[in-house]
Order: sequence, then structure tokens, then C-alpha cells
Amino acid sequence: MKQTYTIGVLGALILIAGLIAPVSAYSLLFFNPSVVESNPGEEPAIDLIMEGCNAGISGYALYLTLDNPTVASFGEISFPSWVSMNKVEHINSTTILIQGADLGNQVEPALSIANLATVNIHALTAGYATLSVEPVVIDDDRNGRYEPVSKTASIVISGAGPNPMIPASQ
Repeated sequence: MKQTYTIGVLGALILIAGLIAPVSAYSLLFFNPSVVESNPGEEPAIDLIMEGCNAGISGYALYLTLDNPTVASFGEISFPSWVSMNKVEHINSTTILIQGADLGNQVEPALSIANLATVNIHALTAGYATLSVEPVVIDDDRNGRYEPVSKTASIVISGAGPNPMIPASQ
């Protein structure tokens, strides 16, 4: 009797897990390139990409943060053509909020990857900084919401560390 009950409970848990698993799809927010090397005074561009947006994208709000404002700061933020409404709000010296909406339903369901924005970075002085993204909300076209995993980008401004040793010619 006890063995039958245990098997029944285990079967019910497996069934519930099987129903929940397909609902939570894997999504990823990342920067391309993930490592940016620049010189002071330059303004490299980095794309913010979302992978795993199989249900389309209707709109999003994301915090972008640069952890070392003495080394790098935010420049112009541009959006792809499918983002028909957008807004950039400077929160403080290290954080901005970007928002975009696809009012024309141009990001179709079944599209697995989308460029959300291009972020220009002002390279100020030698050093290192990390660019991170934190989603506030990313809605799909089916009245659902993505909860993506986020990756960071590393910003390296020349003069930040020792130069590699060059062997003396003999």
C-alpha cells in the first residue's frame, strides 16, 4: 500500500514537472562583442542582443550599468528599425534605462534572436569597466513575459595594465 502511494505521488510530480518545463523557455541577454578594447577618446559600439525570443517581442525596459564611470560612460543609444517607440532615461552617472516597443509587430514569433539596441561607449581613460544589463520587463507577443539570463561585457581601455614584454632581438 505504501509503495503504491509513493509511486502515485512520484508519477504526479513527474507529470507536473513535464507540464511546467515547456512553459519556461530559455532566453539570454548578451552583448556583442563581449570584450571591447578601445583607446581613450574613442567611442566603440556594442550590440545588445536577446536570444530565445521565440514568442516575439512586444516591448521591453532594461537597465544598463557601467560600473566604473571614471573609465567609460554612455554615449548614444540607437535602436533597430523594428523599435517604433523608444526612450532613454539617464538614472545616474552609471545607469540608464532603455525602453522600446514593437508597435508594428515586426519581431515575429518564432524569431529566435533580436537586436534590442546599439550602445556607444565613451572611452575616457585607461582602465577596466563592466557593462551589465538588468531586465525590468520584456513582454512577448502572446501576453507573456520573458525572464532571461543576462551576461556582461568587459570594457578595456588601453593603458590599463602592463604592456606585454617584447623579446629583445639578438
